[in-house]
Amino acid sequence: VRYLKHIVQHHPELMGKVSSATDEADPSRAAPSIRTGSLLPDNDFVAGSGEDHQGIGAAASVPGSWASGTAILNALTVLHAYDCVCGARKGKDAADVTASSETAQAGSADAEDELIAFLTAQESNGLLDPRFALRVCAEHRLSRAVVLLYGIMGMHEEAVDVALRQGDLGLAKHNACKPEDRRLRQKLWLRIVESQVASGDVQLITGLIRESQELSVRDVLPYMSDSITIQAFQPEICECLDTYEGQIDTLRQEMEDHRRALQAFKEDLKQAEER
Repeated sequence: VRYLKHIVQHHPELMGKVSSATDEADPSRAAPSIRTGSLLPDNDFVAGSGEDHQGIGAAASVPGSWASGTAILNALTVLHAYDCVCGARKGKDAADVTASSETAQAGSADAEDELIAFLTAQESNGLLDPRFALRVCAEHRLSRAVVLLYGIMGMHEEAVDVALRQGDLGLAKHNACKPEDRRLRQKLWLRIVESQVASGDVQLITGLIRESQELSVRDVLPYMSDSITIQAFQPEICECLDTYEGQIDTLRQEMEDHRRALQAFKEDLKQAEER
């Protein structure tokens, strides 16, 4: 992991950050060959991979090349995911000795935090292959990384579903706020509310209504169980009725203004006819 991060840091042309036209105009500024330069010894252990021997700039432009920026990011993803698996195994072994499940969870969580930090840092990188990363993380059951990748790919519904299946309400709420479309945000928040209805926790549900800023009691009532009395939502219902009353008063005032304007127009028209 440290070696590949060194390549990413010191050879930005792999990440598409250096124009190849610059290297063509000034060959002296071209990066050293990834085989014959300072990165690797001159061993032809990747022969037959389909790349040429013109250095990093050329290799980075070859789709599927082992020296391309996407390939390096994919390799880092695989290694970070492997660290998560190894951390979970070591934590499990330690938990068997100490008879504590917290040790097992901590080992995997720390490694997954590193993976999430890496993916977050590469979110805006066009060379990141989120589908490949998603497949790797799904195979290793790294649910938080899967949710992050779904969000990066704009698949917010899938992200919320995975977070809810894992029982991570906070992560689900975080992803429900991401879409720019208000209707989609409302749909995702309703899905979260629906998943919590079975608990019968009225305070939790009302808290979700306030936190969402997209839902009202009217939206949530169809999902509520028949065993929950309407009295439990009395404050929210009163607030909703007060809001409707304010809207009705506003409409009444607008109608009165239009009536007065129409009356003034009629009087002006009558005076014009009399002249």
